[in-house]
Amino acid sequence: MPITKKLLSLCNILVLSCSFQALAKEVNVSILATSDVHGRMVPWNYGTDKTDTSGSYAQISSFIKEYRNAHANVILVDAGDIIQDNQIERFYNVKQHPAMAALNAMNYDIMVLGNHEFNFGMPIVDKIISQFNGKTLVANIFYKNSGKPYLPASTIIEKEGIKIGFIGATTPFVPEYENKTGYVDQMEFTMPIPEIKKQVDQLKQQSVDAIVLIAHMGLDNENNKPGTGVADIAKQVPDIDVIIAGHNHQNISEEVINNVVITEPHRYGTVVSVVDLTFDIQADRKTLEHKKSETLPVKTYPADPVIEEIYAPYHQQLREISNQVIGETDSDLVPQQLIHGIPAVYLEESGLTNLLNSVQLYYSGADVTSVLVDNKKAILNKGKIARKDIANNYQYTAGETSIFEVTGRDLKDYMEWSAAYFAQVKPMDNNYQYDPIRGASKYMTYDMFGGVKYIIDLRQPVGQRIKDLTLLNGKPVTDDMKIKLGMNAYRYEMLVKKGGPLEGRRVEPIWNSRTAFGDEDGTIRNMTIKYIIEVKKGKITDESNHNWKVIGIEP
Repeated sequence: MPITKKLLSLCNILVLSCSFQALAKEVNVSILATSDVHGRMVPWNYGTDKTDTSGSYAQISSFIKEYRNAHANVILVDAGDIIQDNQIERFYNVKQHPAMAALNAMNYDIMVLGNHEFNFGMPIVDKIISQFNGKTLVANIFYKNSGKPYLPASTIIEKEGIKIGFIGATTPFVPEYENKTGYVDQMEFTMPIPEIKKQVDQLKQQSVDAIVLIAHMGLDNENNKPGTGVADIAKQVPDIDVIIAGHNHQNISEEVINNVVITEPHRYGTVVSVVDLTFDIQADRKTLEHKKSETLPVKTYPADPVIEEIYAPYHQQLREISNQVIGETDSDLVPQQLIHGIPAVYLEESGLTNLLNSVQLYYSGADVTSVLVDNKKAILNKGKIARKDIANNYQYTAGETSIFEVTGRDLKDYMEWSAAYFAQVKPMDNNYQYDPIRGASKYMTYDMFGGVKYIIDLRQPVGQRIKDLTLLNGKPVTDDMKIKLGMNAYRYEMLVKKGGPLEGRRVEPIWNSRTAFGDEDGTIRNMTIKYIIEVKKGKITDESNHNWKVIGIEP
């Protein structure tokens, strides 16, 4: 071949090579995710009426603005539980929901419904969805008896030619949570995996380059039911690239199961999950070359003034309400010391637990009641009592009292289950310990009982700890005795579920406070406020009476 032709051939090869390299490029896409923010709109705790800079949408907004300034392709999503807790539930029925106004200001692309979005009925769910500018996704909710999907199950977002398919799903346990309210009776919540598989197939037919599941579900199966945790989803649906989880209030920076990257952004707006996807684009193909996730804290970020302005009128209302004085106490109602490593409020009857159980006994007419104090820093000192003190010490916003007619055996089994929240005391132990599994759960499952006298002996094995159980009149509780038990319906569902201490013994409630007094007035919080004002005429004394205590380690 003549030298001229050889040179031309080499030049053509070089041109083709340069053209090919020009067509090849790398594209990075970031997905920022929040979940379980639970009404933390600004850095303020309305239960304590104090600043709390550990996390909030306002701080998240500042984080996101900084991140968007440094990255070109950003997608923002939330995995649910937005409109409940930190007293934002007071505004569920306002014309424009402040949480949706904030999410719109922050330019969220996708929202998935959490179980607490359903706490106020379907009209409220419909309203917040209509007010959200982004896409609300959920694959496993249908109108009952029709098979009609309630919402779109998936969507595609494109960045620089990269198509990412998103699927939404929520916990199928919502009907159990709302069993006593009737709020979702017209809806069907299906098991998520079959619906997710359908959406994966449809998205693949649309030639997406990656698939992301946003699920208001935890890593592990809920209530030990297979297919209700995202770990099971990752194992059964390997075509998913990334799962953004929620619901369980865990901080999961990154966990990889079956080559699926899983992340969960803890709770209360304390962290943002950051998912980084790197794609290689060639002339005829696009490949997801790398994927990773991490959770980044926002506690050092200032509140975004835009979000503060949106929430300002609500912030002011909540502060005024929180500080309303409803009474006074002539003594400290919560002992502040630790006894062998455990807050004293959990080891013997206190003025606080007596007050909360007395409220339920008074309004329900139950024989026995139970209550949970899920704030390990509970405090109610001598002096004035404000509304915020009740919210701080009883933190379950929607908690009500329902009456179930049970037997003495049922009550004992429930109390033994509660006492199993603690580990067994060994002869050389100097401190009490929580059971390692139950103590690590996001849910505290230790209840304290009113209307009875009893001892919990932690030296005994699980199932043999409740001693000297009698009614307040001294009558022993026998197995066949009929008892009207007043308790929170949410806890009751835990007891009667598969594997629970009352499995197979379900009975329907014969009374509940929210039906009797209304959704707001029938909560334990608001019944307690009413009780202090109207029944006690604003004067509370320490009436603990030492009706129960925990033993096992000598003082």
